[in-house]
Amino acid sequence: MRRQNVICILGSKVDLFHVVKAVTGLCGLEAQGRISLSLRHSPAIGQHAIVLEWDGITAGIDLSDHSDRMAPELTNCDLYFKRCVRPEDLKLGDRIRPFGLNYACRSTRATLRLLSLFGPMDVIRRRGAWKRLFFVPLVTDFERDPTLAASPTILFQARLWSPMECPGDERVNEERVKLLRALRSEFKDRLAGGLVPTLHAKRYFPELLTDHSSRQTRYIRWAREHLISIGFRGLFGSLGFKNAEAFAASQCLVSEPTTAYLPADAPIASYHNTEECIAVCDRFLTHPNEAGQQRKQAWVYYRTEVEPAAHMAKLLGATQ
Repeated sequence: MRRQNVICILGSKVDLFHVVKAVTGLCGLEAQGRISLSLRHSPAIGQHAIVLEWDGITAGIDLSDHSDRMAPELTNCDLYFKRCVRPEDLKLGDRIRPFGLNYACRSTRATLRLLSLFGPMDVIRRRGAWKRLFFVPLVTDFERDPTLAASPTILFQARLWSPMECPGDERVNEERVKLLRALRSEFKDRLAGGLVPTLHAKRYFPELLTDHSSRQTRYIRWAREHLISIGFRGLFGSLGFKNAEAFAASQCLVSEPTTAYLPADAPIASYHNTEECIAVCDRFLTHPNEAGQQRKQAWVYYRTEVEPAAHMAKLLGATQ
């Protein structure tokens, strides 16, 4: 890629947790000498959106959970990259494109650039958002090469949502609890994790809480050691962060389908019900060669499609 001048525009009240991966990728390309990067902020951009400008092109990035909504501030962009886009929307024309997998990861360079952009007063005004950003693990904390041995265990770490947080999608909690109980019954000590101890989970399912720290950095370093990672559809059919985290750790990702678009070559072992999930997990646990191949595919996919700098390089090149 020739050296490009790239402008990245973020909302004045941007959700730093959701946009930090994209900024980290752009800063990575800058560090490699592949782009010249300028950061700006604007009150016209929403919390979960980014606008990029380069070579006379404007591209909007929509990182929200909703696949059935479009960000109005991005409607005039030449390209519209949507994290959770339905396959049928991709047939509307070349302008709408899938963004790919997102997750909360950062680099020191990206953190410093964001601090410089928004300034100390914003850190004080939005100290909760900035504190959350500072606890986001570094990109390297998620990574685990497939040549390293993995623990022959299954990672299950799920969040439950209060009714106010998931209006219209309350079934997501029922599905996760049912699957967790079945996997614990089947695999016993080979299943690691449980429910994140949110207020909702502690009130209604205290017996299913994870016994491991949910603090992000500690959790990620522990979570990446497991052979298998169980994935779920996100809220409203979105693509969860867990998918990207599993690929970064070169894990066998066993996940249910979602209504959001994901490329067919993504190395995911799908399940459609509890019985299928158990069967797929058992196959990977009892066939180490097959699991090893799956881990290698996950790592290649991460390095080419998910790793922040590689991801953003592909996006900047997607003008045809």
